[in-house]
Amino acid sequence: MKTLRGCAAFLFVLGAIGMSAGPAPALTAPAGFDHRGPNLTGQYSGTVSDSSLGSGAATANFAGGDGTLGGWFGFTFGSATYSNPAVAWTDRDGVRGTFVATIGSTACSFDFRASYDPSGFTLSGAYRAVGRACSGESGSFSLTQQCYYKIERGVRRDNGLGHC
Repeated sequence: MKTLRGCAAFLFVLGAIGMSAGPAPALTAPAGFDHRGPNLTGQYSGTVSDSSLGSGAATANFAGGDGTLGGWFGFTFGSATYSNPAVAWTDRDGVRGTFVATIGSTACSFDFRASYDPSGFTLSGAYRAVGRACSGESGSFSLTQQCYYKIERGVRRDNGLGHC
């Protein structure tokens, strides 16, 4: 019983010290950096503006490593939702790649390029149709990184602060 009271007193003092230290520091930057640039893996949300479909909501989810990314862009215009598989390559300034969207019954390929702003955790870019199928269609997007995937022997989900 004496030992139990001593442990309780110790834990009380330890808790009081911990509470007086203030709140835990927040993660200041969701993206990690390496020699290729920012870690652009993770989940994003934001807006899209398309030359044919107007303004809408955008989401993205990218995974990868060693300078390559795979994943998808999701665009919603009114009640129409497009889930577009994507592949990309990272560089010091951001990312460039291709996604495919089925518009009506036509599969359209789009090239995109985006830059990453670490101060706002935003990925902003533009896309344009390549080939004749959807010639002339283009747009822009602005996405905020919600979380990122920690890269360690491949990509895995990590429940740490800032991780998906």
